Amino acid sequence: MTALPGARTPRPRGPGSRRTPEERRRQILDEATRIVGQRGFYGFSVQAVADACGLTVAGLLHHVGSKDGLLVALLQDRDRRDAAAVAGELGAGLDDLDGSSVEAMVAVLHAVVARNTTQPEIVRLYSMLRTESLYAGHPAHEYFRERDARVLQTFTRLCTGHVEHPASTARQLLAVMGGLEEQWLRAPDDVDLVAEWDRAVQRLLPRP
Repeated sequence: MTALPGARTPRPRGPGSRRTPEERRRQILDEATRIVGQRGFYGFSVQAVADACGLTVAGLLHHVGSKDGLLVALLQDRDRRDAAAVAGELGAGLDDLDGSSVEAMVAVLHAVVARNTTQPEIVRLYSMLRTESLYAGHPAHEYFRERDARVLQTFTRLCTGHVEHPASTARQLLAVMGGLEEQWLRAPDDVDLVAEWDRAVQRLLPRP
C-alpha cells in the first residue's frame, strides 16, 4: 500500500510504555484527523488509521466501534477542545453569553477564528466533511445539520436586539466564516483569515 504523504511510520514502544486507553484514543483521533483531512471520509480506511497507530483493525475498532463512530468522535472531539480553549482564553464561550453585549460576542468569534489559523489541518478536515456530508447518506450528515441548527440558534439569540434581522445575520455570520476559511485553506499566503473576518463582522455587526 502506498503511504500517505507525511504518514508516520509506527515505532515500536519499549517496555513500560504501554498506552493508557485515554492516550490510545487520543492517538487514534489525532491520526484519523490527519488522514481524513487529506483524503476525506470516502478516501480513508480504518486500516490506514490502524497502521499509523501501530494497531490491528480489530484493536482500533475496540476503541471507536466503527468507521462511522470514529468520524463522529473526531468531530465531537474537535468541538469540545475548541470550546474549552476559547473559554479558557476569554473566561466565557458563546453559550455563556446572554446577548447583552455585541462586543463580547465579537470577541468570542474573533478568538474562534484566530484559533483556527493555528490548526489548518483541523479546518481542512471540517471543510471537506461539511461538503461531503451534504449527501444525506453520509455518516456526518446529521451531525452537521444539528450542529448548524445549534450554532444558528445561538447566533440568532446573541444578535437579537442588536440588528434588524437577527436570524438572517446569524446565517450570514456562519456562511462568511465557512467561506473565508475555504479561501484561506486554498491560498493561506494570500488571505489573512483573522483580518478578513474582523472586517466582515464589522459590517454584519456594526458597533457604535
